[in-house]
Parts: sequence; C-alpha cells; structure tokens
Amino acid sequence: MGWELTGNHAVAFPAISPKDGGIARVNVLHRASAGLVEWVGGEDAPLLAPRFRVDGEAVRAASLEWERLDQWIPRFHASLGDGLHVRGTLVAPAGHEPARRGAVYAFEVENRGGGAREVEVALEGVWLRTLRLVATARAFGRENLAWRAGPGLVLETGDGAGPALAIVGGGGEDGGYVARRGPLEVEGETEVRAPNGEPITLRVARRLRVAAGRRSTAAFFLGVGAERDGALATALTLRRIGPTELLRAGRLELARLTRKPAAREHVALFTRNLLFNYFFAVARAVDDDRFYPLVSRSPFAPASAVFREREALLWSLPAITLADPPLGRELLLRCFEQFAHRAGESVHYVDGGVLAPGLALDGLCAYVVALDRYVRDAKDDTILDEPVVQDVLREVDDLLFSRLHPEIYLASTDVLPSGDAADHPYVTYDNACVRAFCDALPRVWVAADGEAPARMAGGAEEVAAAVWQHCTVEAEGVSLLAWSVDLEGEAAVYDDPGGSLALLPYLGFCDVDDPLWRNTLEFLRSSRYPFWLGDQPFPGVGARRHPRHCALAALCADLLGPRLEDALALLARLPLDGGLACEAYDPRTGAAAVGRHHAALAGFLAWSLWAALEAGASGR
Repeated sequence: MGWELTGNHAVAFPAISPKDGGIARVNVLHRASAGLVEWVGGEDAPLLAPRFRVDGEAVRAASLEWERLDQWIPRFHASLGDGLHVRGTLVAPAGHEPARRGAVYAFEVENRGGGAREVEVALEGVWLRTLRLVATARAFGRENLAWRAGPGLVLETGDGAGPALAIVGGGGEDGGYVARRGPLEVEGETEVRAPNGEPITLRVARRLRVAAGRRSTAAFFLGVGAERDGALATALTLRRIGPTELLRAGRLELARLTRKPAAREHVALFTRNLLFNYFFAVARAVDDDRFYPLVSRSPFAPASAVFREREALLWSLPAITLADPPLGRELLLRCFEQFAHRAGESVHYVDGGVLAPGLALDGLCAYVVALDRYVRDAKDDTILDEPVVQDVLREVDDLLFSRLHPEIYLASTDVLPSGDAADHPYVTYDNACVRAFCDALPRVWVAADGEAPARMAGGAEEVAAAVWQHCTVEAEGVSLLAWSVDLEGEAAVYDDPGGSLALLPYLGFCDVDDPLWRNTLEFLRSSRYPFWLGDQPFPGVGARRHPRHCALAALCADLLGPRLEDALALLARLPLDGGLACEAYDPRTGAAAVGRHHAALAGFLAWSLWAALEAGASGR
C-alpha cells in the first residue's frame, strides 16, 4: 500500500492509510532504547482511524480525496452522505518548542443539507503491539498499558517504563474515552493491561451539532512524552493552542524551510524529499530532548534507526543546511560530540556506541568534508571555534594517517559504502574522499601556538597522484579507474552506488572532461558492465546486494555529472512511492523495490536535484 506520512522532530506518522485516513503506526526516538519505539495497530484494524456516526447511525466516509498542504501535511475530503462533507487534516506542527511534541487530527464537518444534524466523530482502533526498532524490529516490553486520565487516554509502552502517547479530544461535546481488553473497560483512572501482541481496543469520540449551512470542528490532540504525565501535559497544551493555530504555525514553519530553485522543473519532488529528510532523518529524542541523526524514522526503510557517517554527514547534512542552517549546525555538532569518539566505524547506535565494527574510510573522511561544506554553504566559520570540532579534527587526522600504506599515499578501508566487506583494501572512491579530506583540512584546522601541522596536511596531490598511478586497470582494451586494488596486482572493476565513481568530479578529484574518468563512467553505464540495467524501461545501475534492481543513489550521482539530462528525464518518469526516495527501484516498472522511504537518501536526492536545477537555471 502507498502510505501517506507526516511528522515533526518529536513524533512520526509513517503509515497513514489513504483508504480511510487511519493511522497504522506512530513512533518516537527513545535514546534509552537506542532506537525508535513504535505503537502499531492490528492486522485488520489501524491504531487510530476516523469513524463517523450521523444521527446515531454509523456511516462510512466515501471516496476520500487527498491533498498534501505544502507537500507535507496530509488532508482528505470525503462525503458522509445526505449533504454532509468532512475534511480531515493531520498536522504535526514543525518547530523546536516543547509544545510541538505531538500532532492534531482535525475534522471539519460541513452540512450542505436542509436541517441540523448530530454527528459523532471518533478515533478508534486497536493497539496490538509495541515495537523497538534499531537495525531490526522486535517487541518492546512484555505489557502494554492504556490509562484513562480524566481528559484523555494514554498509551504507555515498555511495561509502563517507556515512552507514552496521549490522546485528548477537543471541539463539540465529550463523546467518551474507551480502552478495552476483552470485556474490560477503563473507568476512572484505572489501567487496562494486555500482553504485548494482544489487542487493546481504543475509542475517543466527540459529538457535534451541525446546523444547516454551517461547519463544526472536532479535533484529537496527540502528545508524546518520556512517560504518561509528560505525554498528557503535551496533548493538553496542544488543545489549548487549538487546531487552527497549530495549522497556521505549522504552515508558516514549512514555508520558512522550503526553498525554490530558479529552474521550476521537479520542484514538487525536490520539496517533498527535502522535507522528508528534514523530519525523518533526524529526530529529537523523547527522553532527553536532543537531536540525533538516523537513516529513517520509517519502519519500511532498511536498518532505519542507526547512524552511519556517510548518510548523516554527506547525504542529510547538506539538505538540512539548505533548509535550516541553524539545525544544520546543531546536527553537525551532534555528530562531532556523539559519534566521533569511534569515527569511521561502519554502523553506530544512535547513542554513539558501535553496532557493527569495521572502518569505513569514507565515513572517517566525512567529518572534515562535511565540516568544510557546512562552513561554505551556511557561511558560518564560527563553528570552527568550537573546541569539540578542533579536538575531533586532530583525532581523525591521526586515525586517517594510521590507515596509509607505508610506502604509497593511499589509505585502506575495511568496509565499502554499501556496508559490504571490501574486496581489496584500497578503494578509489574512498581515496577520492581522502583527497577531499586533505584539501579541506587547511580551511578548517585552527592551529594552536607552536602546534605541529596536521599529519595529512598537504597530502591532496599525493593521494591523487597515487590513485592515477596505482588504481587503474585495462578492461576490454580500455583504460579505466579500478574500483579497488590490493597494490599487489589484483583489482576490481565495480561501482558501489552508495559511493559511486560518478561522484569523483563532485568531490573535486578530477574534471568532468578527464578522459580516463569519462571512459570509466561510460563503461559503467553500458552493456559491458554486468550491473548496468540499461535495456529496461527505467534504466539504472544495480549492485551486488540487489543486482536486478536499480540504485537510486547512483541516479543521484548522475545528477551531479555529465549524465544530468538523462537523470532528470528518468526522475520525471519514475513513480516513486509517495514521491519519496527508496534504496532501489524496479527497472521494469520504476516502482520502489528495496528500502522504501529512505530519509537519508531523500536528502541526497533533494540536494543533488537542487544542484541540478540551479545548474539548469544558469545554463549548465
């Protein structure tokens, strides 16, 4: 199913049914759990879905028609019959205030008939499971608890010790709050408990009297917190602000974040992925209120709640800085503070610990490359005065120096950008990142009095020369850049989409007119390369993990090079799920095939589209 989604930095709604507007899943980032905690509905019943009764009779909202306000706020229009129409809007207001830790689901009922009507609007459904998502999903806690607290319901996770979701109604008259396990129902301030995996039935309702020719609004305010008191307080604060103001303020904030490239083509795709990256590739933890980068807050993305330096620093950070430079600064400092003590390790938990060991050379280089780009893009060199920044620069400089071959100025890696083990230790793309590291180092290094220069200082040209000398190969009578070498005669011809050789000019390693690089790119985008799926309706580059599907990261790389026009034309035809980035698409249909709703990759797509559209406006 093609889900709708929305969210802000506190709470995500990754699965909203386009059939009935039902919310299937809600999640928050929970630092103490090192990942996402998610409330999940039943197999046949969503967690919370809008339901309607007119003059005491249940009616079904017919023929929902959807729109997205500002490419982010989902809204549906539907008929309730007999001249009654409903408009439902789910707003998770953007902003950094604690009062934004939640959302409002507002329903405006319009009576176009001839007499007054009694309309009950409810959110009802089934809370079946609570999940914890890190690289994979598993049950979170043995019991789920539903608690009636005067004005609302609170859903507590982790046996009552985890984060909580509160639901409070507003508008019209109170139609009741119900949480039931079998024949049991919440009364007063008692709790309903059920083993995680057994259903708790939920219902929160409001009653409206809608006069002929008039409109009335019922709203449901959803607050999240580290525990039930905080969640309920947030929901009540949202109710005090009201749905109209939350929508107004949310749309103003989205307008502040949105950028309009000079070239108008693909603007909707650009905006959609820019906002998706902004809200789903970083999150503010519900228990410590700090920002953390991750792959994606969507459970449909691969290894969603982990940190990888390439994705956070090279994919998400440029897009977030484009939308919101202050948040870009906060994100960059968070990476330096939280993850750099184990810089370059393949996969981290969101709290900074190492999940999967093995040095990824491009991730190690990303700290300096991203810092240099941020200073340029945000025009903010004050970040270089932060002590943690200079401390980390010295640590990664020493670590990178230790990875150099004893005689040849090339650095080794254990892990490829894809996460696969390296065939050979010396990878061309990674050493292009090393060259970018060396080139950026003098611009970001602030030397103390009497301090020795950086160990990698002045190494950019030596790295480049070593690559040209040692990382080339003959294939079918053509000289190419090898993907990797062992410096003992073995080499691989390959292109990992997560760190494509197509990006070498973008990294400043060579010009787009360099004949050896152009030979390489033409080879990799031809039938001579076994992973090129160019004879399909939606052509692209596959990879070892998914050889029959086309990697979207490779298409993003093409946006930054001489294949820009082909890449733009393909993007115009590609039926991305909800307009959102996926890890790989089917070359026959163009549909998302692997890693749907990949928020970090959405940042790379948005930023590369921005670069392409701006280049188009200037005549390329």
